[in-house]
Amino acid sequence: MTVSGIPLLIQKKILLGLLAGSCLVVFLTLVFYPADEHSPLQHLSQADSLIQEELSRFRVPSDRIRTINYPVTDDFTRKRYIVLLPPGVSKTHFHSELNRKLHPYRVETVGFADVPEGEVNVLILFENKIIRTIELRTDPDHS
Repeated sequence: MTVSGIPLLIQKKILLGLLAGSCLVVFLTLVFYPADEHSPLQHLSQADSLIQEELSRFRVPSDRIRTINYPVTDDFTRKRYIVLLPPGVSKTHFHSELNRKLHPYRVETVGFADVPEGEVNVLILFENKIIRTIELRTDPDHS
């Protein structure tokens, strides 16, 4: 039997049933499989761990990462990372992946490119305060 052999009213009822069934499946999926949400950062060291994870994922050796601490107040120290990326690694791709990793923790990233120098500076913000900065450079000595 072909579709043209089924009366139009029955075709519409079948289509309505399929549409209702798919809506029900989507609803149940949203109810029983909630989004993977994280709570905000509990400690600023969590941001450091996530930054280190991403640097490791991009295979940046630890000897190509320099960290400088800047005491801002008695209970807050801002860290600055100076990272020498291998020549084939895209700085904007790294920034994008880092943003994707930090975003669930309600951490924002803002990047600035210095075009003539080829550097990218990434500001890491939590609760509208710069907590970390990352200076991404291309490693001139990497072979």
